[in-house]
Amino acid sequence: MSHKHNLIWLAVVLASLGGFFYLFDAAYANPMSLPDYAFAKLDIREAYEFAKTNSADLEGLPCSCGCGTPEGAKAHGSRVHTRGLIDCFTEGDINIAGKWDSHASECGLCYEDALYAKNLYLEGNSKQEVIDNILEMQSKRKFSKEVVY
Repeated sequence: MSHKHNLIWLAVVLASLGGFFYLFDAAYANPMSLPDYAFAKLDIREAYEFAKTNSADLEGLPCSCGCGTPEGAKAHGSRVHTRGLIDCFTEGDINIAGKWDSHASECGLCYEDALYAKNLYLEGNSKQEVIDNILEMQSKRKFSKEVVY
């Protein structure tokens, strides 16, 4: 009889451990609830994480890809990004009923600008200084494209 009880206890312990590891894996595999396309590259994931945790820091920052104008928005599903760089990552506030936007995962300018901004903020720059630095970088990009060799 005790052999039967031991098997039952062993089954309970194994089932509990299996459940624990399943829940642990599910909780930590994607704790920020990022969309699948955010995992295409480490830089893209980092940019989407920054957009989720620091959306106000990206709001109002200029985007390099032209999505803030009706003409530029045609290449981005025709949604004009009016809130700045954050609109390349989300539609509305992702933390309050907003939804993710895949645009930044497909546009190197967007996720690279977000990571550039993140680094500038980490260095202690103000939002205006970040804006100025991004505008300067955009100017250099534009100039380098216009140069004929």
